[in-house]
Amino acid sequence: MSFKRRPLTNVEILEIFLNSDNESEYESQESDSDSDSEELPPNLVAIENPESEVPLSTDEVPGPFEDAGGDGGRPTVDEVQEFCGSWKAASHFIPPGPAVCFDESQSGVQRPLPFPTEAECFKLFLTEALVGNIVEETNRYALELQEKREPGVRGKLAKWVTTTISEMYTFLVTVLLILKNSLREYWSTDPTFATPFFATLFSQDRFLVLLRCLHFVNNATANLSDPLHKIRNVLISLTSAFGRVFVPYKDLCIDESLMLWKGRLAFRQYIPSKRHRFGVKFFVMCDVKTGFVQD
Repeated sequence: MSFKRRPLTNVEILEIFLNSDNESEYESQESDSDSDSEELPPNLVAIENPESEVPLSTDEVPGPFEDAGGDGGRPTVDEVQEFCGSWKAASHFIPPGPAVCFDESQSGVQRPLPFPTEAECFKLFLTEALVGNIVEETNRYALELQEKREPGVRGKLAKWVTTTISEMYTFLVTVLLILKNSLREYWSTDPTFATPFFATLFSQDRFLVLLRCLHFVNNATANLSDPLHKIRNVLISLTSAFGRVFVPYKDLCIDESLMLWKGRLAFRQYIPSKRHRFGVKFFVMCDVKTGFVQD
């Protein structure tokens, strides 16, 4: 009949370690073998005969319990606990950091407009220089598509008209304003889905041909080794605008988000534990006080 052993307490374990001064208890027993009679190389003689080494004096090395009392100078359990300290529960622990006084006088929106409109705030991030570059590359790409078009084949590209910065701003706002399941629903006359506002800005054919020719980089000079070469210029411009418009406060955090995407993409991720399993993972640096995305 086997009995379950009682687990040792912390004090009992500590006493076992303090009372185990005889090193012979932990020495391994050497097995008899033919290799014992073999001679060792000269460079291993010192290891075979440790008595030839000069012993180190333990009196020269002061220890934390040098003046401790007890049997043979060994510290008691209470002395060890007093020296090592003990764990204490802390509900509001703040790790000590460098004594730096953070100046928040320069934090916040930089050079705020007196009475900004939505369009002016939008242009702080999508500047005219960025949109002008998008217009240039979109017109260039539209001409490339027209040159590749077979003669005699008519389509929306045959009606292409050079776009402008004003029209591109309107196009970008229209794309970001309302999300619908299908592009054709923006011009639907069904009372359930109708949004007459979009028809006053673009005809359906003009909107679709702009979407077809939308481009951000010159294909002839693009760095094909960069996985994001198609949008690298836009990404750099937006990141620079985020840092230029707003200076963060003291506390920052790294936020992780997953943008849903099921299309063709080399760095698309599959996360089975998520409800929406396919997407692109982003890591952004945010200001804790305002939630502003800094980078």
